Amino acid sequence: MWIVIIIIILVCYIYGMYNLFSSLNNKIDKLFIELDSYFLKRLNLIPNLVNIFRQYNLEKDTIDRIIFLTKSDYIKQTTKEKITTNIELNKYIDHLWEIADSNIILKQNPVFLNVIKQFNMVEEEIIVVKKYYNQTVKKYNKIINVFPNIILSKILKFTTKSIYNVDENTRKKIKTDFEQRIAINLEEKKKEDF
Repeated sequence: MWIVIIIIILVCYIYGMYNLFSSLNNKIDKLFIELDSYFLKRLNLIPNLVNIFRQYNLEKDTIDRIIFLTKSDYIKQTTKEKITTNIELNKYIDHLWEIADSNIILKQNPVFLNVIKQFNMVEEEIIVVKKYYNQTVKKYNKIINVFPNIILSKILKFTTKSIYNVDENTRKKIKTDFEQRIAINLEEKKKEDF
C-alpha cells in the first residue's frame, strides 16, 4: 500500500516538474525569439553606421571588428553564440558612440542622427525584452539546479540557459548624454535658422 502511494507521489512530482521545466523552457525560447528579432533589426542598421564612420575615416579597427562579427552567419548560430556575438557587438558600438560624442561633424550629419534615433529605438526594445528574458532564465536555472530537481533535469535533458548580460548603466549613460547633446544642437540650429 505504502509503495503504491510513494509511486503515485513520485509520478506526480515527475509530471509536475517536467511540466514546469518544459513551460519555463518554452517561455525562454519565445522570449529569445523576440529578443533575437531586435538583434536582427540592430544588425540591419549596422551597415549604415559602418558607412558613416568609413565616410569620415574614423575608427577603422573598430569598424573592421564590427564587420567581422556581422559577417558570420548569424541565423545559424546557437542561442549562446548569438548572445556572445551581441555582447561583443555592444562593446564596439558603445565605443563608436563615445567617438561620435566628441565629434562635432558627426553630430551635425542628419543621416547619422537618423541612424542614432533608429538604434536607440531598437535598444529600448532590447532592454525591455532582455529584462524578462534574464528573469525567466534565472528562475529556470535556479529550479533545475536545486536538489532533487537537478537529478530529474539531467535525466530529462533540461540544461542551463545563457543569460544576456550587458552593463546597461554604461550603455544608457553614453547614449543619454549623446542624445541630450544632439537635442541641444538641434535646438541651437533651429534658433539660428530663425
